[in-house]
Amino acid sequence: MDTKRKISHSRKKQQQEADGDITNSWICKNPSCRANVPLDDSYCKWCSCCVCHAFDKTNDPTLWLVCESEKPNDVEFCGLSCHVECAFRKDIVWVNATGNLMKLDGYFCCYSCGKVSDILGCWKKQLVAAKDARRIDVLCYRIELSYRLLDGTSRFSELHEIVKDAKSKLEVEVGPIDGPSARNNLGIVSRLPVAMQVQELSSFAIRRAEYWSTSVARGLVPAACRFDFIDVAPRQVILRLIEHSSAEERGVKGYRLWCDKKGETPEDDQFDTDLSRGEAQRMRILFSDLEPCKEYIFRVVSYTRAGVLGHSIAGCFTKSVEIFQRSGGSISKLGGPSVSDYKKLQAEKSDLQIKYNELLARLQKTL
Repeated sequence: MDTKRKISHSRKKQQQEADGDITNSWICKNPSCRANVPLDDSYCKWCSCCVCHAFDKTNDPTLWLVCESEKPNDVEFCGLSCHVECAFRKDIVWVNATGNLMKLDGYFCCYSCGKVSDILGCWKKQLVAAKDARRIDVLCYRIELSYRLLDGTSRFSELHEIVKDAKSKLEVEVGPIDGPSARNNLGIVSRLPVAMQVQELSSFAIRRAEYWSTSVARGLVPAACRFDFIDVAPRQVILRLIEHSSAEERGVKGYRLWCDKKGETPEDDQFDTDLSRGEAQRMRILFSDLEPCKEYIFRVVSYTRAGVLGHSIAGCFTKSVEIFQRSGGSISKLGGPSVSDYKKLQAEKSDLQIKYNELLARLQKTL
C-alpha cells in the first residue's frame, strides 16, 4: 500500500511540474521524442531538421548532417541537425568553391549557426549503408548520395572516382540511379549481377577514406563567428556578429563580410564590409538596397596576421513589401504570428490554464 502511495505521489508531482511549464512550452509531436519545447521555438531542436522543421519517424542518423564538435574542447557548435536533402536544397554543401578566401572543398555549413564542418563523415555513412544494403532502391540511393556529396571536388577526387566507377557499373543494370526505375526497384541486391563489384568498391572507398581522416582532422576549418539578424525588412537587413570565445586566443584581428543573392558567386576582393574585432563587437551592420522576397547569403571570414582563419555562412529572406506594410513594419518574423496575435494566444492559453487548474483541484479532492 505504501509503495502504491509513493508511486501515486510521484506521478502527481511529475504532473504538477508539467502543468507549471504548460504556459511557456509545448510538447514535441514526435512520438519518440515528446520533449518540452520553449514557446518561442517554432520546432523541436532535439529531433527536427533546422531547415524544414520536420522530424522523421525512422530518424535514420545516416541521412542527417549534424553540427557537432570535431575536436577536443570544441565549443563552437550548436548541436542542431538537418536532412542531407535539405542541405542540398539550401546549397550548404560545398565542393570546390571558387576563390581563395572562400575556397571550401568537401565541407557543409550549419544552417543554424554557420559553422563549417567536414562532409567526409556523412559520405562514409552512405557507403556503409550501400555496402550493407539488401534492396536495390536503397543501394542506388546511397550510391547516388555519396556521388552528389563530392561531385565536383578536387580535394577528394581520388575517393570520388571510386564512387563514380560504382555508379557507372550500377547504371548499366538499372539505368540512371536518380531515375524512377532505380528509385522504385524493390529487387534483392544479391540477384543483381554487379552487386558484388559495387559493394566491393564501396568497401574500398571506405578504407581509402580512413586514410584521409587524419589529414582532414588537421585541416578543419573553424567557425568565424555567429550571426544575429536583428531586423529583416523588404530592402534592408540589420545584423550583428557574435564572436566565439576563442577569437582572442586565436589572434583574430577582424572580419570580412559578403552579401549576395543565393546562387551568386562572391569575389574575394569585393567584400561588402571589413571590420576590426572592436567594431564587430559593438556595431550593428546594415545591408541596404536589397530586393524584396529574395534569399540572401551572408558570408564572413575571420582573419589573423597570418591570413584567413575561419568561415561562417547564414541566409535569410527579405520580406514582402505588402506583408511588411500590413504588419505596420513590426519586427515579427515572416510566417510567424504578429505581436497582437501572439498576445491573444497567450491570453487564451492563460484562461485554459486557469480552467485546467480548477479541474485538477476538484479531481485531487476526490482522490
